Amino acid sequence: MKTNESSFHRFVEIVKILHKYHIEKGMDPVKFRHILEDLGPTFVKIGQIMSTRQDMFSQRYCEELTKLRSNVAPLPYETILEILRENYHKPPLEIFESIDEVPLGSASIAQVHKAVLRDGNPVVLKIQRPGIYKEMESDVNLIRKAIKVLDVSETLSSVVDLNMVLDEFWSTAKQEMNFHHEANNAKRFKEIYKDTAYINAPSIYETYTSNLVLAMEYIGGEEIDDSLALDQQGYDRKEIARKLAYNYVNQIIEVGFFHADPHSGI
Repeated sequence: MKTNESSFHRFVEIVKILHKYHIEKGMDPVKFRHILEDLGPTFVKIGQIMSTRQDMFSQRYCEELTKLRSNVAPLPYETILEILRENYHKPPLEIFESIDEVPLGSASIAQVHKAVLRDGNPVVLKIQRPGIYKEMESDVNLIRKAIKVLDVSETLSSVVDLNMVLDEFWSTAKQEMNFHHEANNAKRFKEIYKDTAYINAPSIYETYTSNLVLAMEYIGGEEIDDSLALDQQGYDRKEIARKLAYNYVNQIIEVGFFHADPHSGI
């Protein structure tokens, strides 16, 4: 009963959000992005996936949806401290010398903060949003019901199997919400390219890593798409592009283990 009540309240919430933006009056990229942001993490994640598919969606929409990657409204700092307290079973400032109040980035599933350990080492903490698993699971179930009731799966069957897409999305999302999985991948990637001077991955602090918090080495730098900053610091962008392209071919063709979420980074 509680699950049904929760689903009904979520359905009502979704309808209110759609009504708020007057979707009956039409849609544009900015409005669509705002709707996805208000609908929450599940829809933000779907929007992120859409932003990479210019083969399926217009360039205007893809460009606007790229803003979903790191511009999600951040959690309050007090909430971050409480999550860390529950995770470590002690006040976080007993473990860390400091934790930056302003996040490095805030996305649909997690928020990232720079911190400094008591031994002086700078680290990055990727902290999962509270209740995100149940929230996304509920949304996925609602979308499944909508597909069945509206029979959109049959309507679009010649283009895409929505149930298959949703299965793939949910399977990937569940892996992404287990930070041990990400930590193991980072360690494997770092080991594979340990002898390659221009490729690196942050070391994982396993003592401070759990399903919900990922603690990793802080590696500073410039965003790869910030051409001005790269030029000012004397980087050869053509050389970077050649090495990056070669490494991706190497990851996919030779190694068979590749980074599946490439973006400019922060």
